[in-house]
Amino acid sequence: MNNFVRFGVILHHTATIVGWVFCLILLGHPEERSVVGFVLLLAWTFLQSIGALELIARFLLGRLDEKAERMQQSFVQWQTLFGEKKAKRAFIVLLVAMVASKLVLPIGLNQI
Repeated sequence: MNNFVRFGVILHHTATIVGWVFCLILLGHPEERSVVGFVLLLAWTFLQSIGALELIARFLLGRLDEKAERMQQSFVQWQTLFGEKKAKRAFIVLLVAMVASKLVLPIGLNQI
């Protein structure tokens, strides 16, 4: 299970950086976007920037493993509450939702 959670943490970090870069790319191409869409995309880019800066700071301080440990503790709690199979499914759903929100939401905001 430890490798499964470690993969989730790596996926989360990757989605954070890729989502931030994707937002910056979309901000550079303001073709058919309303003012509201621009403001929402700018706000989401700011939130992604905070996540990216946190990741960079954790890397520089050598504290990347803290997030994995916290996620492992959460997963163990889920296992005791729901059982291993349901906890694994819930974790997968959470990861898919997180990646979707970080990568798909900017596209939606760009279309507004």
